[in-house]
Amino acid sequence: MEKLFFQMPCLSESYEIRSQEIYERLFDKSVDKRYLESAVQKFLLLNKKMFSFAGISLEMNGTGSELSIRFRTTGYISAIPIKMPYDGIAHKDFQIIPRFDNSDHVFSDLTQILSKLEYSISPEYADGEALSLPIQLRPPMYYEAAKYIDLFEAAQKQHWVKFEVVKGNHHFPKSNTDWSKHSKTSADPIKALNYPSSDNILSVNHSEWRELIYVCDIAKSIVLQQNVPESIRYKYRSKIIALQKKNASIKARATNYIATHASDPHTIKEVKHQANTLLQKGTTSCVAWRIDMAKLFERYAQYVVETSLRGVDGTVVSNSKIQGRGQIAQWGLKYLEPDMVVKCGTRYFMADAKYKAHYYAFGQNSEILKETHRADLHQLLAYCSFSPEKNKTGILFYPASKPSCRKISYLEQMGGINNTVYLYGIPFGINGIDVSANAVRQLFVNAALIES
Repeated sequence: MEKLFFQMPCLSESYEIRSQEIYERLFDKSVDKRYLESAVQKFLLLNKKMFSFAGISLEMNGTGSELSIRFRTTGYISAIPIKMPYDGIAHKDFQIIPRFDNSDHVFSDLTQILSKLEYSISPEYADGEALSLPIQLRPPMYYEAAKYIDLFEAAQKQHWVKFEVVKGNHHFPKSNTDWSKHSKTSADPIKALNYPSSDNILSVNHSEWRELIYVCDIAKSIVLQQNVPESIRYKYRSKIIALQKKNASIKARATNYIATHASDPHTIKEVKHQANTLLQKGTTSCVAWRIDMAKLFERYAQYVVETSLRGVDGTVVSNSKIQGRGQIAQWGLKYLEPDMVVKCGTRYFMADAKYKAHYYAFGQNSEILKETHRADLHQLLAYCSFSPEKNKTGILFYPASKPSCRKISYLEQMGGINNTVYLYGIPFGINGIDVSANAVRQLFVNAALIES
């Protein structure tokens, strides 16, 4: 049985599989062919949540030999497990890959890109939805640490108690007195009335809980690192402070592994499992994930521009907010947010990144392309209106097979104001970063010299 159902690019209009393929390839001939339609309906119901998570829409058409399922994808790239109607278990994965990436090692490249960007845009993960294929996009360590903190917080609320063996001396004999040890010291009159014993005390501060606190300290140090996205750090900072206050009087116990017992409550088993994941410094599973390609390409373009300005007189501000003031309606825009504002020398550039097919379809004539480009252009010109110069310059970044640039000028006759728009294509991939950065650097330097 193949564990991969199929790969499909994002932003794809449709992919259709018909009756025979559904029976043989999707269900592996494990359902009754006479009731294939009801099996498909059950399949859609079982996977409704995961398909929604991945932004996949499905449509079932026809009956009998004309039965078909049509898949459509949005701007998400993802990997999700799909459950089968014959046993309700996920046996295969459904992968959505970048549309403008011709690499044979898509997920390997994607992992490297995210690492290069230092996870400034983080994948969203679906907890508990394990993938069938091991080679996927694995969660970063800060995700595992954050997950542990959530589980530790849930375990804290359970007030987990265990019998702890405490050794001590008593002034009276007990049923658990260590008479062998007492006989060695009873000859001394001072120690004759000391009876050593091992008491079983029901405690919340037992050794295993102290080990979990030790792992919590490790998780805290990972989550609060500077390279972790601010949204994650801010979300968990207050939670970490609260947990530290509750356990301030308990001394952590160092360990390399925490044993799981059959008698442990379910919540404790989960937190122990996650603790061992952190102690082993690696992820134990791959879960369903998704990334908004528009956001990823935006951050990718920002990284390319930041790299291009190294060594030249230039600075870039990403996602700078242009605040609106006055009587703004509820449906009005409170602010404008260009993807990048670049200052090179004395010149200003407004830039936006669009994960669209315009550069690949440069020679085609399409109403859809016209309307989407019109919206992109109007948005960029709105940003350019805040440039302090009379002659404005804007850049639209699109995916392309190689770095390529086209220059367009828009001149207003009455005021003599000129808007220069560069349509810039950059390849999306780990190997395209340096090449694109060098080309974009040349664009900024040349434009600053010519238009100054």
